[in-house]
Parts: sequence; structure tokens; C-alpha cells
Amino acid sequence: MLSSDRDGETPVAQTSSGLKTFDDLRRETADLYVRLKEQNIREVVLASTSSYAFATGFLAALHADCHIIVPPNALPGMLAHFVGRDCPLLSDIEGAGGAYQFLIDGSIGRAVDFSDLDPARACLDFYTSGSTGAPKRVPKKLSQVENELLVLDQRWGGALQGSATLGTVSHQHIFGLYFKLLLPLCEGRLFFPDTFEIWEELLAAAPPGACLVSSPAHLTRIPPFDPLPDAEKSPVIFTAGGPLPFEAAQDARAKFGPLPTEVFGSTETGGIASRQQKDPRTPFTPLPGMQTRIDGQGLLSVKSNYTDDEDWDATNDIVELLEDSSFILAGRANQFVKIEGKRISLAEVEKYLTRSEFVTDSAVFILKDGKETLVAVVELSVSGWQTHQEIGAFRLSRALRRELSPNLENAALPRRWRFVKRLPVNAQGKRQQAAMNELFAGPGGAN
Repeated sequence: MLSSDRDGETPVAQTSSGLKTFDDLRRETADLYVRLKEQNIREVVLASTSSYAFATGFLAALHADCHIIVPPNALPGMLAHFVGRDCPLLSDIEGAGGAYQFLIDGSIGRAVDFSDLDPARACLDFYTSGSTGAPKRVPKKLSQVENELLVLDQRWGGALQGSATLGTVSHQHIFGLYFKLLLPLCEGRLFFPDTFEIWEELLAAAPPGACLVSSPAHLTRIPPFDPLPDAEKSPVIFTAGGPLPFEAAQDARAKFGPLPTEVFGSTETGGIASRQQKDPRTPFTPLPGMQTRIDGQGLLSVKSNYTDDEDWDATNDIVELLEDSSFILAGRANQFVKIEGKRISLAEVEKYLTRSEFVTDSAVFILKDGKETLVAVVELSVSGWQTHQEIGAFRLSRALRRELSPNLENAALPRRWRFVKRLPVNAQGKRQQAAMNELFAGPGGAN
């Protein structure tokens, strides 16, 4: 990119301080590149609040032959896992790396004659939160990143032509990084570097016909507002990180124009398939070049030119594979547990829980407290909180067990309960298992 003949006046990012062009990107990247080379830095942690700052740091570190570590967030506790003398922080957050930091501050460097990168040699490590909350390393070569971006451009580039991109998700996660930052950057489209937590602020900033990159957590909480006029409707709304409820998909279509495009995949596999929920059983269609197969237990494996070694990669997802290679998700293998000798579907318990008028959302899981107890964290509705205030947490949990009992065996009824205003999720909208476990560390029924 930096050695290309792209017009220097091409708009890149609409920051809070003004428009950044391709010339700005190249010159700010040059400053960081020179600073890294002068200090002979071989490895960096890259974490920033701004997607534009991330872009300059990403390109500078690649050209400086640095191994890049991408943590899932820039919180002090997370950065402490990685930052040190031999692995400084590259960030726009002043002081976040202590004595070991290169500040991304928008400084302009002298002209650098950038050469082409070798995508097979440049490497980076993504880290996910993992099911336990401990960071899990997922190594990638730049060639894998580039191959996937080419597939995404092949699939959606035509529809996105000329569209600016805004998002409610962080670029520190691979979905946000690809769809909110790298895809528009590579395609020469404008992107907004901020992560919008509030829909009203995103819509106030969005130009007509903008592409929106969001998550199920945000799309299930769209506030009431009038549908966008035709001239402003989004060409594509991308979402990933978990299943999008059918009702939320229909609500988004009513307000924004298109049905959200759900991208199914993981940090390990990259994007696997996509769908737009025309009905609740709309299957996922594999992305171009993606091969799929299932084993005897229905577990999905995938293969593409961006899976590891371009080989088959087993997932933890149970699917119903259709004749045209599309598939319907049936749950995750770890969503089935054995309790009292019976096979219980955690997803099924959650499904029946959320049918209650008292419940907005729920998470059911096994708490390993010495005897592996089935527990539920429940996000209550307005009527749920009113009932909670009237009868208390214990009686409310008994009432919910009674609502579940016509559909579930006794072994599938949660034994311990916690009631919360909002399920703990990260910036990507994924549930934070460690935080939910902590809710059961002490007594109490409401949090």
C-alpha cells in the first residue's frame, strides 16, 4: 500500500480533529517507522483507542520488521501481560506502557521510500479473551490477513463502493479490525476511527449511505427512532461475534434499510460464512473459496487459503450441513453438558428463559465450584425488576424454574441464579465468562 501510486489526496479517515488523507497516513507512518528502526525494536504490542492511530502503528511496525502483538483491549491489566523492555507498547494512549512505549501522536516524519512487504514473512499474534478470561494466542501471517481481505472485497466490495464505514466495535478484535478498518483502508474508502457506543452519536456522524459495523449486543439495543430516509440507508450492516436474534435483524432492517449481514467465523479460522436472516432458519453461505465438512458428531471443519497452512481447521460448532454446502448452526459442542447422566443443551435452557416476560437475556453455564453446578445469569426486563422488587431474588428464581419446568427436565433447571441489569460483555459484544463467574463468588441474588 505505502509503495503504491495511490493519490495522496485520497480521504482515509474522518477523525475528531479533521480529515486525514493518504499523504497524512504515509507521513505519520514514516515517523513511527523511523523511531522503531532507530531503536532496533523487534516486537511491539499494538493497542490504541483510535482506528486511524492503529493503522499508522500497524503499517509502521510491519515495515520495521516488528512482530506485532494485538491484545483484545488496552486495559492496564491486559497490557501488563505483554509490555516490557523488549516488547514496548505502540499506542495513542499516553503513559499506558509506562517506560516502555512509543507514542502514536500524529507526528510527521521525513519522507521514506517504502518497499513492498513480504506477506509470508510478516507475522502478528492476535489474542482473544478465551473462555476463562486468560489471553489466548492466535498467530497469523500477513498473507492470511491479506488473503481474507481479498475474499471480503470479492464478496462485498461492489456493494460498498464509495461508502464510508462507522462502527460500534473495537479494531482490537479481528472482526472490527478487518471490517471497520483494514477493508475500507485497502479499498480506498473513508472510515471513522472512533468506536461509537451510542447509536444516536453514530447516526449523527454518519454520512448518507454509510456502512455500519456492529455486534449483536448493539443491534439488540437499537433505540426507537424514525427509519432512515432512502438517501441515507446503509448499503451493508455487518455483525459478528454471536447469533443475532431474528427479531433484532428485522428491527435493524426497518430502521436502517438492509437486513444485517451476519458474518460467522472466529479469530482462528477467519470469516467462514455469512447470511441475512429472511426467516429464522436462514442458513449461512460459505464465503468464496471456503470449503466445509462435518464429522460424525456434526462438528464443522473449514478450509481456505487463510486457515492455518491452508489446511482443514476444526471448529467447536455443531451444524446441519445442506446439499449446497450452506449450513444451519445447531449450537456449540461446549454448549452441551452432562448433568445427572443427562445430556443438557445450555442454548435450549437460555432459549426458554428468554421467552419469559421477566427476562431480556440470559447466560446459562456450569460453575466449577467443586460440584459443577448449573447456574444462570439473567438480564431482567422492566417487569422482571418490578417483580424482583416485590418478591425478592429467591422467589423470582423459583418462579423462573416453574416457567422452565414444562419444557425442561429437572436436571436442566439452574440451581443458582444472579440477576443483572446487563450481561457482562466485551467491546465486541461477546460474553465475559470470567466476569460472570465472579458474580457467584459471594452471596446474593441481584447484581
